[in-house]
Amino acid sequence: MAMRHPKSIVLSGALSALFVMTILSTGLGRIVPNLISRKHTNSAATVLYLFFGLRLLYIAWRSSDSKASQKKEIEEVEEKLEAGQGKAAFRRFFSRFLTPIFLEAFILTFLAEWGDRSQIATIALATHKNAIGVAVGATIGHTICTSVAVIGGSMLASKISQRTVATIGGLLFLGFSLSSYFYPPL
Repeated sequence: MAMRHPKSIVLSGALSALFVMTILSTGLGRIVPNLISRKHTNSAATVLYLFFGLRLLYIAWRSSDSKASQKKEIEEVEEKLEAGQGKAAFRRFFSRFLTPIFLEAFILTFLAEWGDRSQIATIALATHKNAIGVAVGATIGHTICTSVAVIGGSMLASKISQRTVATIGGLLFLGFSLSSYFYPPL
């Protein structure tokens, strides 16, 4: 989207969605331990971290890093955008309050992040860490990553391979799993 629309609007829409998602995830992370014991939530978090770490390492191992896969990903996003073009009445109503570009960026980001690793990690961290710290850290992390993606996404994608990103992410999740296992909440 940032290649075709003003970067500031796309960035503000994406960051707004990530901010809302982070607040919802942190809130869920504070509520879950009241419904399920801390021991069980910590065990679930440990297993989820391990699963996501191994899954990312598997993705990195299978990754082809070809331009064709990047092109396919861009085409999929464009198809999703074009599929939403027919909603003229919905857009006219909301365009009085927010621009259509902002809404597209917000909705696409929100839907893409719903149930994603970052949301589950935020929920899991908030179950046994300081919720405000988790929310602030997740917001700062999302802001940095999204800003880099919007401002220099195509340039950065040509410099850093998807395999490298998946490997680093997988190792981080494995580190979270070990930390959660060896240092459970008090």
